[in-house]
Amino acid sequence: MSEKNSIECEYDSQNEKSNRKKKLKQKSSPQPQTINHDLLRAMSITLTSILDSNKNLENYSEILNRQSSIVFYSNIIPNISLYDYLLRIQTYANIEKSTLIISLIYIDRLCNTANITLTYNNIHRILFSAILLSIKYNEDNLYDNNYYALIAGVKAKELKILEYNFSKMINCTFYINKEDYEKYQIYLDDFIFKYNEK
Repeated sequence: MSEKNSIECEYDSQNEKSNRKKKLKQKSSPQPQTINHDLLRAMSITLTSILDSNKNLENYSEILNRQSSIVFYSNIIPNISLYDYLLRIQTYANIEKSTLIISLIYIDRLCNTANITLTYNNIHRILFSAILLSIKYNEDNLYDNNYYALIAGVKAKELKILEYNFSKMINCTFYINKEDYEKYQIYLDDFIFKYNEK
């Protein structure tokens, strides 16, 4: 697995970056979703809070060493905030609110099933893998993996590896029951309400 930045694509030339941006702009969807900034903010703040809490663990360096061989790990921490990354995904993948909520459930499943600790070194790859799997589980209109790789900023081959490993680590348990979904939805709605009350 490449140690290069999977989000910013530092291995690409400026010309390749420009071509990718043109391709993304050319892609259109028949029914564009409204960008839910409140939801993206709630997700990014929640995940960042978990990352900061984990970073303060006494054995954090040991966790990083142990997880450095896992496909989601990157030696280079992507230079993009989780909010901006989620906004990029929402803008170009045109996904529904329910898909984003399901992705959080998948991330929890990954952490619990595979004993993975979320860190700044793995969150972007884990987040996109979770969103991709939730898109395929929940959405009717899909793009191909080459297009999703453009959004993620990785090669299509790497995205396939990330998707495969995530699926395997959660034992292909993609089904979401109503109770689990509602629990996450209520949490995020409450978060948004309290955040907007400030």
